[in-house]
Amino acid sequence: MSINRVEIKDFLLFKGEFTTDFCPGVNVIIGGNGTGKTTLLKSMYGLINTKVTSCFYTPDIKDGAAFGNGRIDLTCEMNDKKSSLSFEQGEYWEDLDFVHPRTGKIHRDATGSSAHFTKGEPFVAQNVYIPEKDMLSHSPGLLALKRERPTIPFDDTLIDIISKAQLYPKRESLNNPICEKIRKIIGGEVAFDNDAFIVLKDIDNSKVVFSMEASGYRKFGLLWKLIRNGLLEKNSILFWDEPENSLNPERVPDLVNILLELSRYGVQIFIATHDYNFARYFDVRKDKNVPVTFHNLSKTSNGQIICNSSPEYIKLPDNLLETASANLFKAVVADAMEMQDDE
Repeated sequence: MSINRVEIKDFLLFKGEFTTDFCPGVNVIIGGNGTGKTTLLKSMYGLINTKVTSCFYTPDIKDGAAFGNGRIDLTCEMNDKKSSLSFEQGEYWEDLDFVHPRTGKIHRDATGSSAHFTKGEPFVAQNVYIPEKDMLSHSPGLLALKRERPTIPFDDTLIDIISKAQLYPKRESLNNPICEKIRKIIGGEVAFDNDAFIVLKDIDNSKVVFSMEASGYRKFGLLWKLIRNGLLEKNSILFWDEPENSLNPERVPDLVNILLELSRYGVQIFIATHDYNFARYFDVRKDKNVPVTFHNLSKTSNGQIICNSSPEYIKLPDNLLETASANLFKAVVADAMEMQDDE
C-alpha cells in the first residue's frame, strides 16, 4: 500500500488548499517550526487507520471553533488498485468517536457532531506512527490507565506505538537481516517482560530496563521490535516524527541505511525532520531502487502552508536547513578570520 497524494482544505493548521504528491519510497518532510510537519503525518496516519479523534485532541478549544469546516483526502494504491480516503471535518471535531472499519460510518456521541467519512475499497496493511517522544520507557500501566480512564485527554499515537510494540513477535520475521544489523548496533534485542520493555544484552545476558538504555539506542530498539513483530513489511507505511532526536551524529548514516533498506522491502516511509545531516544523508545514500522525495513546507505571508517537492535535496527552494547550515559556515569563517587578525 502507498499514499500517492494528499489534498487538504481548511483543516487544522492548513488554511486554504494544500496539495502534494508522494513517492512510494522515502518521503523526507522538512520545514520551519509551525509549518505543519507533525500535523501532516498525524492527519494521514489518523485517517488511514480510521481513527479520527485523539490525534488532535484539544481540550482547551470548545465547539471546534479553531478548526472550521475542512477536509482531508488521501489517494492510495495497492496491487494496482486505487482508492481514496476522505474525512470532512464536522462542527465538533473533538467529540467524534471511531469510524467503523467496515461501514465507514462515524459513531456520534450525544453532541450529534455533523461529520461524515467515506472510503473506497478497504486495504489490508500495517501502518505505524512513531512519535517524537520515547513512549516505550513509559509503557508500564499506561495502556491500563487509558483503558480504565478513557475520558482522560491523551494523544492516541502515544498509546498506539506502545500497543504495537507489545505484540508477539512474528515467526516469519525471525531471520530478517535488518533486525540483525540493529541487534549489532544496540548489542542485544528488545523484549517485553513484566509489563516493561527491556534490552537483553548479548555480551553478558544482562537485562537493561528500556528507560536506562541510551536514548539513541532506544530509537533502534523500537525499530527492531516493530520489524520483529511483523509490522514493517511489504505494503506497510511508517510515519516517523523526528527520528534523529537524541541520536549521535555518527549513528545517523546507520539509521538512514536501515530506513532505505526497509523501503527496498516495500515499506513506504514518511519522515519529519529538522536535522540537516539526517536529510542530506538520504540524498547521498539513495539509489535507483529506492525513490526518495524531499518535501519542504513553508508559510506564505497570509499563513497558508505550501509545499515544494523535489527528488533532489539541493533543488528545494527556501530550504531553512540549508540556510542554517550556510549561516553556520559563514560564522565559522568569520570567527577564524577574527582570530587570525588578533594574532
